[in-house]
Amino acid sequence: MRRQRARTVFAFAALFSLWDGDGVRDALSWWGFSAVSLVLLVLSVIMIVQERRALRRLLLSWSAVPVLAFTAICLLSTAWSNYPLVTALACLIQIGTSTIGLAVLLSGPPRHIVFVFGLMLHVHLVLALLFEVGVALSPAGQILPLWTNYGANVPGAYYWSQGLIFQGGRIQGIVANANLTCFIALLALILLAALVRARAIRPLLLIPAVVVDVLAIALTRSATVLIAGGLVLVTALIVLGYRRFGRRGRIALGVVAVGTVAAVGLGSSRLFAPLLRVLGKGDDFTGRFEIWRLVWEKAQERPALGWGWISYWAPWVDPYRRLVIRDGVQYLQAHNAYLDVVLQVGLPGQVALVAIVGSVVHRSLRLALVPAPYTALPLLLVVALLTQALAESRLLIEGNWALLVMLAVAVPSVDRSRAAAAALRAAEAPEDGAAVPAPAL
Repeated sequence: MRRQRARTVFAFAALFSLWDGDGVRDALSWWGFSAVSLVLLVLSVIMIVQERRALRRLLLSWSAVPVLAFTAICLLSTAWSNYPLVTALACLIQIGTSTIGLAVLLSGPPRHIVFVFGLMLHVHLVLALLFEVGVALSPAGQILPLWTNYGANVPGAYYWSQGLIFQGGRIQGIVANANLTCFIALLALILLAALVRARAIRPLLLIPAVVVDVLAIALTRSATVLIAGGLVLVTALIVLGYRRFGRRGRIALGVVAVGTVAAVGLGSSRLFAPLLRVLGKGDDFTGRFEIWRLVWEKAQERPALGWGWISYWAPWVDPYRRLVIRDGVQYLQAHNAYLDVVLQVGLPGQVALVAIVGSVVHRSLRLALVPAPYTALPLLLVVALLTQALAESRLLIEGNWALLVMLAVAVPSVDRSRAAAAALRAAEAPEDGAAVPAPAL
């Protein structure tokens, strides 16, 4: 019992650090963040050594091959990198992030990890709201990251919080970014729905949790996350429909789903224009089209192998030095994970990333057809991650990357006939259905 409690505390702390890296850095500086990360990495290695047999089974499966291949390409890019030392350091950080994610995966049963993850996200959101209220009521009314000195005329984007919660402005939360806080709220809602489906949360806690999630989304108003949330909802409805319908109903549902996706894709600019105007965004998603153009042009200078893995851009090395500057703010990402991979590790890296995504989506789809608690959760998380990756590069770092690795190695393969048979039984008698190998998330 004591050992499991220690593992629960570790999992909570590791997940909090992975999803609140910016907040930890703003509070403790890069040195403090590095110290916290090193401690978590050491604890992760201890956890992995204790669970080495389980880890061996995960890493020796075919599911882990795309992740291992992507990591290998990042390491190999040191040989042709324009900044080999930075690439080597970035690879170590990437491997460390994956290690912490795997340690969390091995820290307890799947349903326990889901509960800890959901608890961490809701604690994070409560702290974010309290933090914003505290900053707004402080004498300064705003706060810069501690242990920094930006001088005069600091751009608003550099503030930890601008204290706008009582002024109708977007809050930034403890991660100092409205979009990231909004995405965390979306993940919290997804996990909350899974816990409700599994009857793993007390009714008295459900309403406050929903209120916190919805309030955080309303106060951050991220267009990307709202679109991702819409796609998650559509995916959930399609999965439920597929489980309930017979063969003809599934074919009709598939046609409608493909038609809907095609319509959204072809008319996205017109469909989302009203939403963007309400959220105060331009038709170019806050300058992202220009950022993508600049990054694509730079990627074409080294289209085959890229400039070398770097993860988040280091602003002191070429070609990232002053590559994208808007309103006095130097951007350190391409705001598109797939484009960032093309820029850094070229065609081989893109192929490996597509393999990771394709593999986890395929297995998550199969698993979601089985009507049992938590089986739809991996698919909904993947939809959220991949949608956000169209406008942010967070998929490649910290919590997003760790979650992708966890899903990539842990979502089980479910035979098509078995999934179809379970869905057919559910259509005839809609109950919880047959048990399947439980996903890790």
